[in-house]
Amino acid sequence: MKNKNLIYAFVISFLFVFSGCQKLDVENLNNPDSATVLANPNDLAGLAGGIMNGWFQQSQEYDGLGLALWVGADVGTCSWGNSGMRDFSNEPRNAWNNDGAYSYANITRSHYLGMNSTLSLSNQILNQIVNNGAELKTPAETAAVEAMARLGQGLGMGYIALVFDKGFIVDETINLESDEIPAVPYNELSAAAIAKIDQAIALCSTSFTLPAAWIPGMTWTNVELGKLANSFAARLLINTSRTAAENSAVDWARVKAYAEKGIDFDFAPLADDINWYSLYQTYSVYGGWGQVDMRVIHMMDPNMPDYFPESLSFDDLPNQGLATSDDARLLTDFEYKSSCPFRANRGSYHFSSYRYARLDDYLATWTTPMPEMRKAENDLMLAEAKLMLGDAAGAAAIVNAGTRVTRGGLAPVDAAGVGAAIKYERTIELTLTGFGLEFFDMRRADMLQKGTPLHFPIPQQQLDVMQMENYTFGGVANADGVNASNGGWNSKKSARAYSNSPSVLGDDLPLIK
Repeated sequence: MKNKNLIYAFVISFLFVFSGCQKLDVENLNNPDSATVLANPNDLAGLAGGIMNGWFQQSQEYDGLGLALWVGADVGTCSWGNSGMRDFSNEPRNAWNNDGAYSYANITRSHYLGMNSTLSLSNQILNQIVNNGAELKTPAETAAVEAMARLGQGLGMGYIALVFDKGFIVDETINLESDEIPAVPYNELSAAAIAKIDQAIALCSTSFTLPAAWIPGMTWTNVELGKLANSFAARLLINTSRTAAENSAVDWARVKAYAEKGIDFDFAPLADDINWYSLYQTYSVYGGWGQVDMRVIHMMDPNMPDYFPESLSFDDLPNQGLATSDDARLLTDFEYKSSCPFRANRGSYHFSSYRYARLDDYLATWTTPMPEMRKAENDLMLAEAKLMLGDAAGAAAIVNAGTRVTRGGLAPVDAAGVGAAIKYERTIELTLTGFGLEFFDMRRADMLQKGTPLHFPIPQQQLDVMQMENYTFGGVANADGVNASNGGWNSKKSARAYSNSPSVLGDDLPLIK
């Protein structure tokens, strides 16, 4: 790999996010180039104000990976081709198509570029502060900008590590023109990301208040940002695991330490339908689009099958698919549907009798808070850490004080049942919040269907730029348990009917907005 090609990739990433920042916080009527803006310390705060927005918008993007991962986890279901949903949820599973000409190649490429954009912008800001001695108007403002940029470094590298098999550790100490920058495996990249988040946490010991536009919806001081950074570090530690064995080897004492200092509020930026919005949350639940996989409905009502009948008849479902459950959230968070909009020739496994209704307030206004990380997620990470460290009673106490009882109305669990309860709560309570969360949970439990890629290759367009060979993962024939799942929650089930027949009406539904 030639460094000049890596430089090119990072320059493109920086320009991608820089152009997106112009409409947020930088008052710049003359539209100067990035070098001009970065040279003015007073403008660094404006650029830093776009870091979280750029990361959030990419992770919640229609053209990103969120929708494909959601259906690939068998938590959501959709037969439409949009955003690679049909291809990534085909049964049996197929290898990922890493050809740059593939119709949905952009879902991996946009994630790769978007997260590198967050990283590149953060590095540029830190270069001015750390290497060039830039100081903003006050020490508090300098600390706020640096803390956000450190968090941006962690999120940029961390969310590449979550998705791809490898990536590049690049920060403000790297000279892109002369330093050799090798690709490193996902676990090393994740470790580097968490180290940057640790630096952000340390900077949050200085008192500051973020401008309201940086993360709209609540007042963010150094205290709240520090809590969020701790929760992100715990999330990365847990979700980087590709297998159950890797999950067992996680430093759970470290997870516990982060989660104990994590959020005690929902991280849910307030949508304005202009700069802050979630197309991931929109298209997963909008009428006629995504629905809830029957596997999840079966979890809530074991009388329901975890696959829709191959007859595609609602009459062949118990009570025509209308489930009952002791969990009150079946009625508050899910909506029964007596018909399914999907195409029969694409497989009965896509069909469902439920959609997710908890986000309907957002669909009604487009201006409500968008839950990215609920308090419940941090609680469950702490509970799981306690369980993995041998404190099952402590884990049960957290679960019983949380949403299982307060929202679900379910009976408290004992120490023997807390492991299953944590898995259940993460599925029911956290769905359609953090990007890929359901997929990462299934992955680290060896529950992804056989042949599902455990991670993605670097997109071919980027491989071409960096003069690296193309490669890919996935498919039942390549189910090695290293790059593609060789287990699966349905591994004992018979193969289900499915078809690759061409669509009569076209693969994609028209976009809503």
